[in-house]
Parts: sequence; structure tokens; C-alpha cells
Amino acid sequence: MGLALDEPRDGDATYEINEVPLVVDPFALKVINESGGITIKSGMFGPTAELENCSGGSCSC
Repeated sequence: MGLALDEPRDGDATYEINEVPLVVDPFALKVINESGGITIKSGMFGPTAELENCSGGSCSC
């Protein structure tokens, strides 16, 4: 999915969540909105975005 792209492309939206800049493509934005949003978590490899209302790699959306 198109999260955290390096450079915005036509149609992408740019946001900042918890001081983390995030570029989201239109398809990813649709999935994020349908799932109820995203949560930014800190992990071993840096910040990661997880869909709300999803657990263990499976999503009800």
C-alpha cells in the first residue's frame, strides 16, 4: 500500500502524524478511511503505520 512514499506524486495527500511526515496515495487513503484510521507505532526499524480495527495481519475491512 502507498504509505510513507519518498516523494509525493499527483493525487497523493501529505500529512503529519506524531511528527512523522506521511505521504498517502488515493487507494491507501480509501483503505485507511474505511478501516477507521491509522496508528503510528515505534518499532525496531523506526515508526510504522498500522490500520485501526485490524489485528495480527488480518483486517475486517
